[in-house]
This record gives sequence, C-alpha cells and structure tokens, in this order.
Amino acid sequence: MHILNLNTKEINKDTYNIELNEDYHFIICNPWELKFLKNNLNIDEDTYKDCLMFDEKVKVNIFDHHIFFTLNNFQVLEEDIIMEEINIFLSEKYIIVVLRKRNEIYKQIKELMDESFYYKSNLTLSLLIVFSTILRIIISNQFENLEKIEDEILQLEDEILSEINEDISLKISHIRSMCRICVKNIRPLTYIMDTLTKEGMEFFYDENSRGIYMEKEFINLLKGIDDSIDKLYSFSLSTRELADKLLDIYSSKVSEKTNNLITKLTILTGISVPITIITGVYGMNFKYMPELNYIHGYKIALLVIVLIPLVSFLFFKYKKMI
Repeated sequence: MHILNLNTKEINKDTYNIELNEDYHFIICNPWELKFLKNNLNIDEDTYKDCLMFDEKVKVNIFDHHIFFTLNNFQVLEEDIIMEEINIFLSEKYIIVVLRKRNEIYKQIKELMDESFYYKSNLTLSLLIVFSTILRIIISNQFENLEKIEDEILQLEDEILSEINEDISLKISHIRSMCRICVKNIRPLTYIMDTLTKEGMEFFYDENSRGIYMEKEFINLLKGIDDSIDKLYSFSLSTRELADKLLDIYSSKVSEKTNNLITKLTILTGISVPITIITGVYGMNFKYMPELNYIHGYKIALLVIVLIPLVSFLFFKYKKMI
C-alpha cells in the first residue's frame, strides 16, 4: 500500500496515524489492503466485496461520500489476452486505486505520486487531475495492446497469403476472439463517461463559486477523456473488422487452392481422354481392323500416346493454365 498525503506531500505505506478524513490523499493498494481503509472512508461491505471478486463487469456507482468505478484492463501477453480489474474510489478528499497485480499499470500510477504537475491550490482539483491522468494511463495502455493485436493480425495475414496450413483457422478464431473481448470491455467505458457527465457532476456541485468552478473543471477533464475513449473504441472496432477480414482472406486462399487443384485435375483429364480413346479403340477384338496388320502400327500408336501429353502440356503452358 502507498499513501500520498497531498497536504504534506509525504508518502506512507501504512494507515497508522493518518487522518484520512481530514487531509487529502492519493492511495494505491490491493483489494486485501482495502479492508484497513473501508471503515474510515465509509466504504460499504458490498462495494468492498465487489473489489475482492473479479466479475468482468464495468460499472460506476455514485454514493454519498464517493464515486466508485470498476474498469477492466486487458494485457496481450504471448499471443494471449489477460484481463485485470481496476477499482477506483473518487471523493472530494481522496482517490483510491485498487489493483491486484503490480504490473505496468501499477508502475505508472505509482510514478504519479512522484510527479508535481497535478498539485494545485485546490486539492480537490488535484484529485480530479489525478483521476483523469489514471484514466489516460489505462486508455493509453489499451491503445498499446490493441496495436499489439493489430500487429499479430497483419503478421497472420502475411502467413495466410504465403501458405495455408491446418493451424491457420485456429489462429484466426483465436485472434477474432481476442478482438471481441477488447470491444466488449471498451464499449462500457463510453457508458461510464455518459453517467459521469449526467450524474457525477452533482457529486462536486455546490451553489457557491467554488462548487461551480469545480463542476466546470470536472466537465473539461471528462470531455478530454471522453474523446480519448471514443478514439479507443473506434480503434477496437477497426481492429475487429481487420480480424474478421482474415476469415475472408483465408476462405479466398482456400478457394484459390481448391480451384488450382480442380484446374490441374481437369487438365490431366483432358490429356488422358484421347489416350483412353486410343487404347479403347484398339483394345476392341474385331476381326476386321486393318491397322492390326500394319507392321508399324504399334510404334505409331506409342508415338501418338507420347505426343498427346507433350503437345497438351506445351499448349496449356502457352495459355498459362499450368
């Protein structure tokens, strides 16, 4: 657990002797460490249990003392996709980020504690800037992972164009499944922004000048995040479409391979039919067949049988059919 007191700008790793309800705090912890904070911050039991469980649901709940977010982040590792849940509590006096793993997202959010760009005279505004920055980190991370998926798609496309094998169809199904997961988890982010825009404003709203100022600042921060999420969602859709096109390319290559095989079989049949006719005619046992008594008949028949495939091959080669 890491606790930054925005009033004193000091970082602590425990909750002892810390006035969480008096000073302003930026906190990073895991779900099990959250139990030391939930009573002081009025976090209800259901919300706490929600942080302990991973249910792949993206949602936002607005309570009396804080706004609670549940986001899903995805990581592409070794051609597979791994989901992780990120929970965020946002209040006028604190922001808590709950992460299960100390991964790249954790590292970047932890580095925020050492930054000073978000320090303002109004510490609630500082928390809002931290919140928007965290969302941008998550969005940027998802952009990077979508780019990895896009690279895998392009690589697989080159593989399909060069050679068709049994594993290709499995790879296509796998990468299409990855793209569907990405779109499924990015789409709810647009709903979260809508909810915050319509209802989240009321949490920071006050009829005095300070409240109006905070509301405007919150709106401006959300607009920037909303634009980024729209771009992220559009990118995820285009990536999914790119993956779906792999199936069309694969089907086209399979059809092309099948057509080539059929063409070759047709050519082989066209070559063998005249030979079959010759052998069929001279395989008949009629008594009066003048060619049977010709001294060079056997040699001529063999020569014709040899010339037919040779001439046919040269003809099809000239027509670029083989």
